[in-house]
Amino acid sequence: MDQLITLYHECCATYHVEPNETVVGEIEKASHGDHQTKTFNLSSLSIPEAQYTVLGKIFSRDFLFTSIHLNDCNLSNEALQAFLHGLVTNTTCKTLELKGNRIHGAGTEALAQVLRRNQTLQNLRLEWNQIGAMDSPAFSSFCDAISMNKSLIELDLRNNDISHVGGSELAAVLKRNVTLRILDLRWNNIGPVGGRALLAVCQSNSTLNEIQLTGNNVPDDIMQNINNALAKNTEKRQVHFGHSKNMAVIARQLQNVHTEKDRQITSVLQRVSIQEQAMLKANKSLADKVKKLQDALTDHKLAFNAVSAKNALLEADITVATQQYNDAQHDIKKLKIEKDQLLHQTQRDYQQEKDGLFNIQEKLQRDLNESLETQRRLSEKVHDLERKNETLQTTVHELREAITINDRDHHLKIASLDDENQRLKLKHKEDLKDHELMSTRESQRLKESYETREQNLKEQVTKLENFRTALEREVNSLKSTISTQKLNYEENFQQEKLRLKNEEEKKQHELQDRISSLITTREDLESRYGQQLLCNREFQQKINFQLVEIETLKRQIESVQTSNLSKDTEILESREKLKTDFEKRLRLIQKDIDINTELKDRIKQLENDLKDQRFNDRNTIRELETRLADIQTKLNQREQEVSRLKHDEERRLHFLRTAMLDYIGRGTKAN
Repeated sequence: MDQLITLYHECCATYHVEPNETVVGEIEKASHGDHQTKTFNLSSLSIPEAQYTVLGKIFSRDFLFTSIHLNDCNLSNEALQAFLHGLVTNTTCKTLELKGNRIHGAGTEALAQVLRRNQTLQNLRLEWNQIGAMDSPAFSSFCDAISMNKSLIELDLRNNDISHVGGSELAAVLKRNVTLRILDLRWNNIGPVGGRALLAVCQSNSTLNEIQLTGNNVPDDIMQNINNALAKNTEKRQVHFGHSKNMAVIARQLQNVHTEKDRQITSVLQRVSIQEQAMLKANKSLADKVKKLQDALTDHKLAFNAVSAKNALLEADITVATQQYNDAQHDIKKLKIEKDQLLHQTQRDYQQEKDGLFNIQEKLQRDLNESLETQRRLSEKVHDLERKNETLQTTVHELREAITINDRDHHLKIASLDDENQRLKLKHKEDLKDHELMSTRESQRLKESYETREQNLKEQVTKLENFRTALEREVNSLKSTISTQKLNYEENFQQEKLRLKNEEEKKQHELQDRISSLITTREDLESRYGQQLLCNREFQQKINFQLVEIETLKRQIESVQTSNLSKDTEILESREKLKTDFEKRLRLIQKDIDINTELKDRIKQLENDLKDQRFNDRNTIRELETRLADIQTKLNQREQEVSRLKHDEERRLHFLRTAMLDYIGRGTKAN
């Protein structure tokens, strides 16, 4: 702490600044605190701007303060840049609060530099500033720095004038961020556009757990969808945490088993070495006793038959011991066969699980292909409806042309009849009445023909309206079928997701059961090994007892010295055989331990394969979700196009009706 105060005074001397008592008091306050979190707090205090340059130099080499609070200090851009320049290389500070400092422009750029290069800061609070004002390029730089940062967990951007453009930029960079969990954007102006962009981020980024959007004019449905996506992220995180915790417990159990095995092997080896030393001492004592007995065996030739009988009993005991040893070897072979069967069974189960997951993937691919095929058919139906609409437009255009041609012919005929009437009036006054009758009849006939044609046109218009209603019904039926197919597909997708989750839980339970079975087999092996050691000890005690009896009898027998020597050699050979057999058994036990380690490695490999398969399944599920979203957007576009075509058709029909009414009105006026 004294070093930090001396560093502060040196920096003040270098920059020709008077030391500030408030800053010195904060540094001394941190020296008297006992807790690990050291806070440097200058909130609501006004100190000269030159002091922030000195503080930046100090914090670039600080290893004490973990939290810095500079709230409501009215910092200028120059003071903020000088202070943040020192935080770029700081490796201790985890919380930075800069509330109510009207940060914008150059200050935002300085914050972006800190986020790009500082990989220690975890909590950044920037409430009541102007970081997103006027959609400045500084805010874009700030967003890019967030995408590059790998340590920030919580970010507070309340009341920072962030518009829908800024919200979209922030959502775009959050797709690349993998550490941010809490984002507070309350009381900005993000709007529906920014809300939809943040919804897309919540659906793709599984790290975000909380986003606050109160006071941003975001619709309630978007808010609800964002909350649902964040709830899914928290659920995924909890599942991942539980799985990692279970895996850690299994790893610790395997490590404990391994250490227990090593401890048992070392204890067995120590016991073997102790027994070897005891046997060497016994052999030396036996050699000394044999030398002493060579002088005492001259007076006991009469007890040869008793000694031979006892030797026969000893041979019988040796045969019994060899039979027990053979039985132990047979049990060990059975255990090896059971281990091989267990290994093959685990391999078959893994292959079956792998085939099942592959079948599930193929089924999902087939469902996706069927949905694409239905989409293609619907698009073809929409194209057919468009072609029918075009044909209707052509027929309407032809009817218009026919009406105009008939109108023009009618006017020409009327004009020609008028001319002919005038000419006949001038030439033949006496035939005027006849010509007038003729002209009236002709006009009456033309009027009747015009009325029949008008009636035919009306009938054609009614037919077109009926056809249009039929097309509307067909479009509505297509919409209903698309919605039902979409609902069915979503239900199948949810069922498939639940089934995969249940299968994963079953696989975890099966793995735990296998590990418990392996532990029980290990305990059985240990118990059998202890029983074998007890048998060996009993056999050694019998041998010692027989040796004592031989020693007592050799004092009475002189004639059987040679036979006793041969028996001693045979006993030594049997000991050597037992020793070699015991070493072979130790090697077999070591092989069993190696097999157990191989099984552990296999289990770890299976767990890694399961993790890879889960990752692939999650990727496929995400791809299916994105494809569903694309299909939904295409359906919305198609619906908009159909509605637009419907509106255009209604407008054309309205125009045709008005034209016909105008034409009929002009005809009546002309008559």
